[in-house]
Amino acid sequence: MNAHIKISLSDVRIMILSEYPLSTEEHGHLYYHGDGVDKSVEEAYVWYHIAQCAGNRSVDSIVSHLGSKLVASTCHKLSSRALHIYTRALTH
Repeated sequence: MNAHIKISLSDVRIMILSEYPLSTEEHGHLYYHGDGVDKSVEEAYVWYHIAQCAGNRSVDSIVSHLGSKLVASTCHKLSSRALHIYTRALTH
């Protein structure tokens, strides 16, 4: 399988601000488990971190766990990417 989910910034904004903010967490689950997309710890980390930025504290331990599997510089880059997506989505 060689698939990735294509989502626009406005879709991410809707996920973050909607009545159903867990959808960013669910995207993390999809990438973590490879459910319908290529399994990717890095993409899972980004989506879980977006959920964390949106105030979802239930992903804190998952972000820490995935972070422990990644090199520190990779975590920093992925965290920056997640924050960039999050802030862009809110201002889009």
